[in-house]
Amino acid sequence: MIVEGYLLRYKGITWAVKGCDHPEGYAIAMPREIGGVKIKGLKEGMKYVKERFPELITYYDKVGSEVPLVPLDESVVIDPFRVLPKDPTSMEFASFFPKIGITGSMAYSDSWRDVDFLSFNASDYRTLLLMREEGKTIPLTTIREDEVETLDSISFRKLKHGRVTEGIYKGMEYTFKIVECVEFPPVEEREEFHGEVEIIQEIKPHTIPAIYLAMDKGDNDFNLTSFRTRFTELKRGDKLRIKGTLLKRKGGFLDLDLDIAEKVSLL
Repeated sequence: MIVEGYLLRYKGITWAVKGCDHPEGYAIAMPREIGGVKIKGLKEGMKYVKERFPELITYYDKVGSEVPLVPLDESVVIDPFRVLPKDPTSMEFASFFPKIGITGSMAYSDSWRDVDFLSFNASDYRTLLLMREEGKTIPLTTIREDEVETLDSISFRKLKHGRVTEGIYKGMEYTFKIVECVEFPPVEEREEFHGEVEIIQEIKPHTIPAIYLAMDKGDNDFNLTSFRTRFTELKRGDKLRIKGTLLKRKGGFLDLDLDIAEKVSLL
């Protein structure tokens, strides 16, 4: 099963697999590293693919837009659960969890600034929470300019500081992505959305994809969804101003996808 967190080597480039639903024989993926240069933003990655690999761009109804489809039979799959920690601190951190993988730079390079962990075990969140409560990990307090995308810098910093799925362990910065896939219906329509919503229910806040039930000022309900760590661990009562796209999925599922929003601000 190749899902969010897995990596590919295709045409000499390292690609990051995105999401859980992929057409047979392909993976939706974005370039992660090109010639030693890391691509962080989704917009930057999509621009590169359109310029260099336009033949990969295909409309996929489960996403509701054009995406890069990388052929698996021409790729080398980097399985995070076959990658071992490469330093004592990441090895010690990994020992707190029954089964986790290593993704990000440590999985494909000999140099890394932080360590990205991958898990399919939802109960690992409780371990992360306990480690924070016991002071074994501390919050991240700084942000980098190149990682601020979609959210404004003030909202980004505040949310990042409050997450336990990101933090510092004995000087090592970590991101811990827990993937718990769900199947979304195909997209039938898209429409622009610009307004304020309040989270009224945390449906699946700690695992990827994160899902929340939200309501706008007109008492209309929406599902907020995201495959990005930056939108995990939101809380009931959080209010967001969103300029983005509402995906109307088959069966009446209204999906306000935070990953494709132009701008999101925490109020």
